[in-house]
Amino acid sequence: MIPPSIFHNDSALSISNYQVVKMFIQMFQRSQTCISPTVGGGTAGCVMANQLSANGSVSVLLVEAGQHFSWLSTVPLLATLLQGTANDWRYCTVPQATSSFGLWNKSSAWPRGKGLGGSGAMNYLLHFPGTDEDLDAWEAAGAEGWGSAHLRPYIRRVQGGPDCLLARCPGGYGALLKRDGPRCPLDTSRDQPCKLEGGTMHVTTVDVRLSPLARAFAEAGRLLGLPFGPAQSTVRRGQRWGSLDAYLRPALHRPNLHVLLGTLVAKVEFAPRLRDDNSIAAVATGVRLQGPAGESWEVSSRRDVILSAGAVNTPQILLLSGVGPRDELSQLGVDVVADLAVGKNLHDHMNMPLYVSVEAPVSTTLDKVFTLAEVLKYIASGEGLLASSSIVGVGSAPGNLGLVLFGLGSTNEQLLRDIVNLTPDTFGAQFPFSGNRSREGFVMLASCLQPRSRGTVRVAGTDPAQPPLIDPRYLEHPADLQCMVQAVQLAAHVVASEPFRRLGARLHLPRLQRCAGPGDARYLGCAVRTAAITGHHPGGTCRVGRAGDRGVVVDPELRVVGVDGLRVVDASILPTPVSGCPNSVLVAMAERAADIITRSPLRRP
Repeated sequence: MIPPSIFHNDSALSISNYQVVKMFIQMFQRSQTCISPTVGGGTAGCVMANQLSANGSVSVLLVEAGQHFSWLSTVPLLATLLQGTANDWRYCTVPQATSSFGLWNKSSAWPRGKGLGGSGAMNYLLHFPGTDEDLDAWEAAGAEGWGSAHLRPYIRRVQGGPDCLLARCPGGYGALLKRDGPRCPLDTSRDQPCKLEGGTMHVTTVDVRLSPLARAFAEAGRLLGLPFGPAQSTVRRGQRWGSLDAYLRPALHRPNLHVLLGTLVAKVEFAPRLRDDNSIAAVATGVRLQGPAGESWEVSSRRDVILSAGAVNTPQILLLSGVGPRDELSQLGVDVVADLAVGKNLHDHMNMPLYVSVEAPVSTTLDKVFTLAEVLKYIASGEGLLASSSIVGVGSAPGNLGLVLFGLGSTNEQLLRDIVNLTPDTFGAQFPFSGNRSREGFVMLASCLQPRSRGTVRVAGTDPAQPPLIDPRYLEHPADLQCMVQAVQLAAHVVASEPFRRLGARLHLPRLQRCAGPGDARYLGCAVRTAAITGHHPGGTCRVGRAGDRGVVVDPELRVVGVDGLRVVDASILPTPVSGCPNSVLVAMAERAADIITRSPLRRP
C-alpha cells in the first residue's frame, strides 16, 4: 500500500519501482484540479509544500532526491557526523586558484543536505534573519518587494517576538550584526536569557549566565565597543528544529500533499504557448523524473513548477533544461530555451578557524560529551552538552568583519580533517591539540560578511546524476583577502581582551610551512589562502532582480525570466550574501514567496 502522504522507492515492493511510481503519478494527476510540482525538500521546499497545500484545490507533489535523515540529525551537537554520509550530496569544488592551498587538490568540501529538510537538517542551527542593510540593498538593486519593510513581517512570524535581553537592542538580534556597529545594552550580570516565543522556528538564545565563554565574548564586545552577543539557535526541547519540523511534518496529513523520495529531477519540460499579446513563449509543462535505477517519467503540471533545490542543484536543473548561458548550453548540445545568467554570481562565506586553548574548564570536550551521565541527561530531559551545537557567540565589527565562537575544545582528527578535506599537515597546524580529548578551548571562526568574489556553478554533461562543477573562486577579489586578514586580527584582539585572559585563553595561529615569517598581515594572508574553508552559505546562482537587468535570472515575483510557469524559491536567488546565516531568512522569504504564488491567477491549460 502506498502511504497517502509520503511515498518511498522501496526495492522490497513486489513490483518494480518504475511501475509503482507510474501508478502513483497517474493517481496523483487525476486526483486534483491544479497540480504544482515543488522540486527539493530542503529549507525553502518544506515551507512551500506546507503553504501551497493549504489550498485544498491544489495538489502539491514535493520531489526530493534523498530519503529521511537519520536520528543523528535531531541531536544538535552531532551535526558534523552527517557530513559524508548518504544524507550529504558530498560535493567538492573544482581546484581553486587563489585559496584552499592546504586542502587536498586545492578543493573545498561542500556538504549539502540530501533528504527531507535539506541542509537545514545538518547545519549548525544558527538563527540569523539578516540585517536591514542586507535586505534593503537587494531592493535597491532591483529586487523590488524584498527589502526589510516587506520581509520583516515574515521574519517576525518565523522567529516570534523577543521578551527581554535583545528586545532593548533596536532591531533585535539582527541589529547585533549590523555593520555600522550599534551599541546594545548587554549587561550580562543582570539580563535574563532572551526567548523568541510564538514563531514557527522556536528560537533559543544561549544563556550568558550559564556559559562562561558566551559571557566572556559579550563582555569583550562591550569593552571593545563592538556588537557581540550570545548565539541564537533553532532548537526546541533540546532537538533540532528546522523547516521540516515547523512546516512539512504538520502538513503531511493533507490528502493533496504528496512527497516523492529518492527521485532526481532530470529537467523541466517546456512547450510553446501563445501569449495574450500573440507572442510565443516557452511554458513549463512539468518535470522529468529519474529513479534510482535510471528509469524516467514525466509529471505534468497545471500550475507553476517551483524549483527549491538550492544554490547548487537549482542551476544544475535549469541548465539541463535549456535555461542558462547560450554558450554553455551550446557546448553541452542542449537546446536553448532562455539565455540567462544561470549559475553565475555564486557567493559564499569563508571561515578561518582559529584554535584557542583555555585553562578554565569552560568548554565542550569529547571526554565531557561521551559519558553515560551526559547521554542519559539528554535522553531524559533534552538538556546538556548534546542539546546545543556548541556555538555560543556571534559578533561583527565595521568593515564587514564577522566572528563566531564555537565552544568545542577537542576534536576528532580523522572525522573533522576528512570532512573538511584538509591535508594532515594543515590540520595539525590549525588544531595542535586534536589528539587530546580533554583539552579545554574553543574555535573562533573569522569571516568576511560581504565577500566580493563571485564564482560559478556549471554542468559537465547532460547526466543529472553527475556532480556539477562548483567554482566559488574564493579570495579572487583582493578586497576579500584584506577583509579576512582583518577578521583574523579582530579575533586575536578579542582573545587578548581581559574577559578571555581571565579564562587563560591563548590563541594558536597555525604554523604553516608554506607561510614562513612572523604573524604579520602578509603571513596571515598566506594562512587564510591556505587554511580557510567554506562557511556553508552558498547562494546567488539564480539572482533575483528587475527582468532585463544584467545577470538577473528571476524577477521580483520569482518567475524565471523569459519563460512562463516556472519559479525559483531558494538560496540561489540571493543577490548578495546575508551578513550571517541565510537559513532563517530563507524561511521568511519562502513564506512571502508562497503568498505571492497563491495570489497569482491560475495558469491556462
